[in-house]
Amino acid sequence: MKAIPEVIWEQIQIQRSRPAVYQKFDVPAYESISYDQLGNIIVRMTSFLKEEGFTSGDRIALMSGNRFEWPVIDLAVQSIGAVLVPLYTSLSSEHAKSMLRHSEAKALFVENRDLLEPHEAMLKELGISLYSIDRIRDDIPHLRWLRLSKADMDERIAYLDRITELDPDAVIAINYTSGTTGEPKGVLMTHRNIITDAFSAIRSLPIYASDRFLSFLPLSHAFERMAGYYCPLFVGAQIAYAESIATVIDNAKEIHPTIINTVPRLLEKLYEKLQAKIAAMPDVKRLLFKKAMTQGTRHFRYTQGEVTYNMADRFKDKLYNTLVYKKILAAVSPRLRMFITGGAPLTPEIGDFLRSIRLSVIEGYGLTETAPIIALNKPEANRSGSVGQPIDCNEVNISEDGEILVRGDNVTQGYYKDPELTAEAIDPEGWFHTGDLGTLDEDQFLYITGRLKNLMVTSGGKNISPQPLENALLTSPWIEQVMVTGNGRNFISALIVPSHETLAEYFQKQGKPSLPPEKAVKDPDIFHIIRKEVEERMKPFSRYEQVKKFILLPEPFSIEKDELTPTLKVKRQVVESRYAALINEMYTG
Repeated sequence: MKAIPEVIWEQIQIQRSRPAVYQKFDVPAYESISYDQLGNIIVRMTSFLKEEGFTSGDRIALMSGNRFEWPVIDLAVQSIGAVLVPLYTSLSSEHAKSMLRHSEAKALFVENRDLLEPHEAMLKELGISLYSIDRIRDDIPHLRWLRLSKADMDERIAYLDRITELDPDAVIAINYTSGTTGEPKGVLMTHRNIITDAFSAIRSLPIYASDRFLSFLPLSHAFERMAGYYCPLFVGAQIAYAESIATVIDNAKEIHPTIINTVPRLLEKLYEKLQAKIAAMPDVKRLLFKKAMTQGTRHFRYTQGEVTYNMADRFKDKLYNTLVYKKILAAVSPRLRMFITGGAPLTPEIGDFLRSIRLSVIEGYGLTETAPIIALNKPEANRSGSVGQPIDCNEVNISEDGEILVRGDNVTQGYYKDPELTAEAIDPEGWFHTGDLGTLDEDQFLYITGRLKNLMVTSGGKNISPQPLENALLTSPWIEQVMVTGNGRNFISALIVPSHETLAEYFQKQGKPSLPPEKAVKDPDIFHIIRKEVEERMKPFSRYEQVKKFILLPEPFSIEKDELTPTLKVKRQVVESRYAALINEMYTG
């Protein structure tokens, strides 16, 4: 098996002058870096690390937003046999310090002054070597020279000799988990883990050299690193870097991606906006849209082999493509082929709606420990509500207590400096215990039903997973965030953060001045509306599963308050502790 830098070098030789990455540098428009130039940059960055005295086995941390230097640093670190420690840009100093100390990082590459300043005192305390991507000040070596750097033939030959000798089973990264159920763990990743997982995913999905990815999810997260960086470069595709998460749609209109990796929350926002537009349409236009949705759903079922197609269907496809589907695509990217979503479950209602307007949504599932993809839907085998079938590099089994078990070359060797936790997670037969609950249907489609550690047991002895309840509530345009609770209690309750955007629209339509959040959550009319929303969305669930009481919170859960992980998952223990008094009121009041 080849190492990652060698696989990418092969594409550099094949693609040559074709664009590899797009980024906004010092001008407002996107500029490209070709594969050949990317090769030069990687070679020079590798030489720079050697010149600075870094060697095989050194741990080198990276804290940066998405930009071309991220993969360049990663590949250079791999090329000298060192180990990358990716850090989220949203980390507190305390958490960053813990990871740097635990990993024994020798150096940190930080993106810019804004990211350095909150951590500068901590870094001085650790005595860690510091480098920056942008120029910060004279005493910090920077990489501003990197983009226009050239490598001579001798350097390229020496580089090629080096990467062909890399051990495929060498550790290339220590990826710290997001810490939803406790302290972050340092997951060891090897070339073999990544290569195995990536090419298995590529065999499952239509990804071509002609594709262009829009990258905005953090590259420090295993999903984006795999699906938005390794997979594109492994096939010779292009990557465009969004300026920020807030500019994703604007950047998509500029750069016209064919594939966007995303998380369910962005698709939920898109769904809410489209639903609001449908509600505001004149009757005739709304009827046309509904007919287009019916035909779009039929087309999706046709791609799954569930129905046959005739001439009338093809005529409707062309008609609605001109009148509806193309216009929706143009609002994002006229070339868009797929949304690939992971990180959290997507509500089936939202996936079905988006597919009905011919937006292809591919949902998958994985964990940092599995490099990360375990299962994927495919365009021709895309089952609503599932996370797809296991990819061909791993086996999936369901334990007696419903836990998802995974075994394969994509599974981590274990956790850094934690043999006890490793032995707990990976059993003697090689099965990794994911901690997630799920089921496999007769066609091997995997369905996630909850998290083992999040499972609530009511005082009546009923086992309830909060995830399906929360997903259902989040389909309401009135609800921005929610956390369901009720472990050991006699009924289920919820903490709800209302959508302040929806509240503002409501007050405007009522001809009333907008209320500040702390007053809006106490408004009886608002409470009544959201109660109706909760009741409606709880109807499909058993009586003992339904949310009986809730409290509206004026402030959203946030990373800054340590209530969310960097991937925006709720830290249940933190939130339950912080709002313990309010939760108790729901059970005693």
